[in-house]
Amino acid sequence: MSDEPLAALRTQLRASPPPALRGLSGADLDDLAGAVEAARRRQAAELAAAGDLAFNHIPRLLRGPIRRVLG
Repeated sequence: MSDEPLAALRTQLRASPPPALRGLSGADLDDLAGAVEAARRRQAAELAAAGDLAFNHIPRLLRGPIRRVLG
């Protein structure tokens, strides 16, 4: 088995995968890396939506300056 699927998973996890995952096939590792990537994208979208929703509690005149300060 090549180290490419394992490297892709390592990139998505931002750490070395647990030793137990070394027994998975390359296709399974690719699937797992894809699932982790999709979960990270969903999490980022949910966090952005929550941030936008939180701004609804701030008066309109202050939203722009606060967004610039918070980035």
